[in-house]
Amino acid sequence: MVESRYRPEIDGLRAVAVAAVVLYHMELGLPGGFVGVDVFFVISGFLITGIIRRGLTNESFSLAEFWERRIRRIFPALFVMVVATLAVGFRLLIPTELVDLGKSSVAQALLLANAFYWKTSGYFQDPAEFKPLLHTWSLAVEEQFYLFFPLALCFLKRLSSKRLFALLAIVALISFTASVYGARFHHNFTFYLLPTRAWELLIGCMLAVLPWKCESSSLRDSAIATLGFLAIVFPIFLYDHKTPFPGLAAAPPVLGTAAIIFATANTPKVWLCRLLSLRPLVFIGLISYSLYLWHWPVVVYTKMHLGHLHWKSILFASAVSLALAALSWKFVETPLRRNTYLKQRRYLFFTTLALSGTTVAVGILFVSTKGASWRFPNYSPILAADMTGYGGSIASKPDSKKLDFLVFGDSHGMHLAQTINSLTREYSLSGDGVLQSGSIPLPNASRVIGRERKANIFSVINHKRPRHVVLVARWKYYISTTSESGREIIKKDLIHLAEFCSQREITLWVVKQTPNTAEAYPAREWLLYSLGLKNAPSNKKRSLSDHQREAGVESLFQPSPSGSVRFIDLAPLLFDDEQMSINYRGGRSLYRDSSHLSAWGSEHVRPALKAMFREMAIQAPPASRFYAKP
Repeated sequence: MVESRYRPEIDGLRAVAVAAVVLYHMELGLPGGFVGVDVFFVISGFLITGIIRRGLTNESFSLAEFWERRIRRIFPALFVMVVATLAVGFRLLIPTELVDLGKSSVAQALLLANAFYWKTSGYFQDPAEFKPLLHTWSLAVEEQFYLFFPLALCFLKRLSSKRLFALLAIVALISFTASVYGARFHHNFTFYLLPTRAWELLIGCMLAVLPWKCESSSLRDSAIATLGFLAIVFPIFLYDHKTPFPGLAAAPPVLGTAAIIFATANTPKVWLCRLLSLRPLVFIGLISYSLYLWHWPVVVYTKMHLGHLHWKSILFASAVSLALAALSWKFVETPLRRNTYLKQRRYLFFTTLALSGTTVAVGILFVSTKGASWRFPNYSPILAADMTGYGGSIASKPDSKKLDFLVFGDSHGMHLAQTINSLTREYSLSGDGVLQSGSIPLPNASRVIGRERKANIFSVINHKRPRHVVLVARWKYYISTTSESGREIIKKDLIHLAEFCSQREITLWVVKQTPNTAEAYPAREWLLYSLGLKNAPSNKKRSLSDHQREAGVESLFQPSPSGSVRFIDLAPLLFDDEQMSINYRGGRSLYRDSSHLSAWGSEHVRPALKAMFREMAIQAPPASRFYAKP
């Protein structure tokens, strides 16, 4: 399907993709709008392969010319956006955030933004809201693909279309298989990196080298285009941040995009082709790259300056994003693509390297000056530390044959780790922990949330032989977001674990749900207030009755061995006399975000945990204990 004619419906399809992403980021009722990126990947693979194959067929292809066109297409608008983002960030961001922005700008310039975010964040995690260059991860995936794929096609240029198609299909299948596996067990790697995203681009590539021709059929092609469109639209409305992605979930939008491109090429007059070719959609498609570039930093900075998105801030962010996108397309993208500026290739390459080096230098400057902390004489690293991290891991004594306790937990276990370690030293106990963010501490975690735990709980208990086992988790999150069958699995696992511990005379402790607060980022609010950037911190609260109305964890242990489970409740220490959640106490924030405690908050609930450790310390270890496999 290698062709050179302009296809306006593809620009219309771009418009659908970018609209989905933008509306998703603006929280306008498209919980699965992130699949728009997958649509872009397929389109990109299709168009790029078509360009290369036409050049190779005509014996006119040049790698230097190809990369020149890619640079003219991608770099100018990207550079302007990055410079503007760095400049605004210097004005708005506090030091810790500016350091992160500096690091991300360096990674972006080195074509490694996806690797950077793989190691430092998750696309669906709350802190992503304060990462203005997070969206450049997808550009890095495409840029890396553009570096290697043209070389591969040049090497394979003598292959027939059938053999090339078959080879691309094999590679795509390998990548897809890795994506399916990784979406379940290695989510961040799978989401961000090229090996598990390549199949989406390769589907487009395969479409461009189809070894056979199909006669046009209005009825058939209309049906294919309709099914393809539904395969994109349904995920946009039905997926959300809890959907294991990409993996199998990415197949409908990817194959749907390919179906639309195929069908509208065969029969240009099908209804969907006419719809996607409407001028408003085509225009949005033309500015889609610039709109994708600009909308995310605008959304991030709008949230930072105005707080949570509401209708006024959404209108503001939408207007600014569209205006900047149109200006970028008109005065940056179009002139560079038409060789109006930097006509000679060597000047273009030299300028690109020089400007990339500039963003690297600025990023390094932001990092080396600790986020230009001199801007804020009252800057407190201690308060800044309350904004980041979960507290770490549990200090371990792996060689101890008389381990006092084992902690199994998720990120709620991590935010208590610092205080647990302190109490371990205070009472001269030996402890260890298996903490894994986003994974319920139960044997069948993968059946509930689609993710395996790092180690089997029963095996660890048998190996470590503790006197006490402590479970810490965001219980209400797992209970409320799983199906009825998932909740039943949780209940069975908890009862099984209680019986398992009871048979071995192990005391099982369960730390109840840490109460949520209504303020999205209390630690950041308090730091802004301490720096004089706010007259008062925002202080939204939740009531104790709201907390108590949510599903608790105690009932899930019924029936279980009598007295075998002990519960620790942190709530009494996190609500005031008016039964409202406490965000700030003693000149610091108790919460990092709405559900995780800061280091100061972890210390604040120390009395509740101390009672548990005191009891561990005074109990004499039994003389012997038999451990059997579960």
